[in-house]
Amino acid sequence: MKSLQILILEDNIDDAQTIINLLSKQYAVTLVNTLKKAKAIFVTSKFDLAIVDINVDGKLNGIEFAKHIQNAAKPIPFLFLTSMQSKTVFEQAKLTQPFTYLLKPFNHLELQYTIELAVEKFFQQENTLRTNKTLISDYYILVKKQHLICKINFDDIEYVEVEENYCTLHVSNNKYVVKKSLSKIKEILGKENFEQTHRKFLINFNKVKSINLSENTIYLNSGFQIAISERYKKHLTSRFNIIK
Repeated sequence: MKSLQILILEDNIDDAQTIINLLSKQYAVTLVNTLKKAKAIFVTSKFDLAIVDINVDGKLNGIEFAKHIQNAAKPIPFLFLTSMQSKTVFEQAKLTQPFTYLLKPFNHLELQYTIELAVEKFFQQENTLRTNKTLISDYYILVKKQHLICKINFDDIEYVEVEENYCTLHVSNNKYVVKKSLSKIKEILGKENFEQTHRKFLINFNKVKSINLSENTIYLNSGFQIAISERYKKHLTSRFNIIK
């Protein structure tokens, strides 16, 4: 599971350290302190959200960077976190369509909730699916676990365990429960790497270490064992050309 990737444009050392201390335990945080660095890293790296100060290097460079994000081929949600209370500046900033405009000083919960809402709002688009506490894109799923938004790449999922209308995604040593049926999970994850082996299990074949057909068992790289039912055994052998 990979954390949300958050880009922070902030040139005040104290404010930057405060933000990092608040967010680094939950998210992957990248800090830059100039407009030039922000533009450069935005092109070379993938981020899920940006937190932007407006007054950078004594100029309204935060607004300039917001325009850069807005005009990018793949824009991301962003919010302003600033001490500037000028109505004129606010009107300029508003034109870039930020998620919100937070004033310093701020508290942890305010920032945390704002990040959560910004990500959820951004992903409510036609090319994504949002149900209950889950947001789904082409190659990852965002799952809310308590007050944390967890970004789970499909490739990182080892296997899915099904119980009625709930599915548990097993990722390394972590578990994430989503209210999804097996049919919906199969549709989301696709058929290229994921295969059903049992009425209760869906596995990622990239995580398979070995298959023992005589024992009707699949051994995963983690050491976990997944059952193969007779119903799915023939399909598995034909699809993956398993040599008996």
